[in-house]
Amino acid sequence: MTLKIAVCDDNPSDRQRLIALIKADHPDCACTAYESGEMLLWDFDSGAHFDIIFLDIYMAGITGVTAAQQIRLTDAETLLIFVSSSDEFYRESYDLYAFNYLIKPLTADKLNEVLGRAREQLNRDADQVVYITFMGNLHTVRCSQLLYLSSKQHTVNFCLKSGEILKSYGKLDDFVAQLPDDSFIRCHQSYLVNLNHVTAMTTGEFTIGDIRIPISRSYSGQARNQYRALLFRNF
Repeated sequence: MTLKIAVCDDNPSDRQRLIALIKADHPDCACTAYESGEMLLWDFDSGAHFDIIFLDIYMAGITGVTAAQQIRLTDAETLLIFVSSSDEFYRESYDLYAFNYLIKPLTADKLNEVLGRAREQLNRDADQVVYITFMGNLHTVRCSQLLYLSSKQHTVNFCLKSGEILKSYGKLDDFVAQLPDDSFIRCHQSYLVNLNHVTAMTTGEFTIGDIRIPISRSYSGQARNQYRALLFRNF
């Protein structure tokens, strides 16, 4: 799998060194360099897609944290990896669902460890599928494309990233075994949510962009613990 990687750092030597470290052990990666958060967001808003974005935090103009906040408004799937000379914004990285937080100077061993786990997650998300049958039609959907599932009156709705909604007769329990249990969680009697797309969590709901998914009291403890576990497992 060829990874598309963006490296955003206003320090030319740090930017070039990071790309060199990536290419040394991962020559199949396609790296795009950005010298500012503004340039990255310009391309991102114009439709550029990356599997992984390395963001320096301390940049003139738009900081890495601000750039990440803008990206997360519309994209919860791209893996964000902060790079900094300080751990000052370590806490904020959790709120932005960062995949990792690396301290400069970077070492090849640490970078390869993080990229290896990132590749594993991306491959896992790409490979696992769910089979949906409705009115004689069979649909095969990658789990990574599912935002959430909801059920009502013996019908399950599968809500996709594209905005499309597929339906199938049955109940949520009928599909749990097909979904990766480390990223999909039951948060309500009528909802299953893909934590990989969650952009925020409050006491009573998950947020996916502009979509709000309720969390019932009976599932709140489990939902909170699994969401935190997903945030922390990559650090």
